[in-house]
Amino acid sequence: MTKPHILVLGGGEDQLPAYHAARRLGYGVVGVDQRPHALGASAADLFLCMTTRAPERIAAMVGHLDIAAVISPASDAAQESVAELSRLLETPYRPAPDAVRASVDKGYFHEVLERLGLPTYAYVQSADPVELRLAAAALPMPVIVKPSDSSGSKGVQVVADQAALPAAVVEARTYSFSGEVIVEEMLLGRHLSAEAFLRDAKLATIAVTERSTTGAPHMITTGHTVPAELAPVTEIALRSMVMDICGALGHTDGPVNFDFVVDRTEEIRFIEMGARLGGNGMPLLVRHAYGIDTYEAALRLALGLPFELQARHDKKTALQILSTDTDGILRTIEGADAVRALPQTAELRIFPTPGSRVKRYTQAGHKLGYLLLVADTYAELREAQARARSLLRFEVEPDAPSAPALTAAAARVPAAAAAPEPAPAPASTAVPIRTDLLTEKR
Repeated sequence: MTKPHILVLGGGEDQLPAYHAARRLGYGVVGVDQRPHALGASAADLFLCMTTRAPERIAAMVGHLDIAAVISPASDAAQESVAELSRLLETPYRPAPDAVRASVDKGYFHEVLERLGLPTYAYVQSADPVELRLAAAALPMPVIVKPSDSSGSKGVQVVADQAALPAAVVEARTYSFSGEVIVEEMLLGRHLSAEAFLRDAKLATIAVTERSTTGAPHMITTGHTVPAELAPVTEIALRSMVMDICGALGHTDGPVNFDFVVDRTEEIRFIEMGARLGGNGMPLLVRHAYGIDTYEAALRLALGLPFELQARHDKKTALQILSTDTDGILRTIEGADAVRALPQTAELRIFPTPGSRVKRYTQAGHKLGYLLLVADTYAELREAQARARSLLRFEVEPDAPSAPALTAAAARVPAAAAAPEPAPAPASTAVPIRTDLLTEKR
């Protein structure tokens, strides 16, 4: 009899733990990724080097196997395929259609917020660049330009004046599967994320993180600290809003994540969501902070099995994304052993090896690794981050011939400083303008 397999769409660093979790549960793994050298290529029993956005072709190629579940952590682009493959292969869990749509269509997510009467802000979305630029002229500057259906900060750019808008729209369209681009009013305040998991239409667990970014122009996530320091009334409101959104989308079971901003008045405005496990190491953060294995929980849900979400501890935890500012060849990695020896280090994962080509951090897929630190206090976390930053370095030989022969590009391990006092946020009365209408420490 053929061994049951779990089909994992994606073979990157954020999907790889699902491969390992599937094996621990006794299943074989079929991995799908269009990159021939993806991490999942050597980790899968069967690896299909192809796009994850071709569900019919994937179904035909695995038809001879017993596929027990389909999953794609951290990838918005593959969620429609997860839904279709779950139907074609008749697996136990099938994601709610509206939740999938809200994950891959940022404009639709805005519409859901409006229907629920939640605070929103001005935006325009269109596949027509001319129409988009004309409509976006009515938005207050600065704005953020994004592909409407992509993730990982690809094609995201802050634009401070109208003259720069056309080029930003062109850039965003190159990363949009549908060709649609969304231009949004830029929100001021604290940037936070919520990594949640629902069971039987109830919020089983939620990790609220303080999110740090590169800032303009790309606003790429550089780290998370959990738990975020929220006023009790704000946290209560957040939980209520999350449940309202999930209820409206029919998302009753499974992981879901949100990015949002909290302004000086403690008003919450949601930016986007994904009805799947979060990227950038969020499940690792949840495991070290609370002892909850959301990879296994998501797999068991997809298999139609009971799953456990009981927190085993509550620790202050920081996840830092390691990166370089240089395109080129990674020559040496310095200080990794010293960082692993720090008492606060829970886990250090470095993905490339010396000799690998690396890219500057202009999108989430260019990360070099993760550093997870655990401490008793936020001050201890900040001290550990500063120490790690002084120890860990990536030496990169630049691609550019005009650059020096060798530069030492330090790993970005931002200090988890307290969030600065944000500037006043715009009033929430803006009406949308429509154009269509890490290795583990031993």
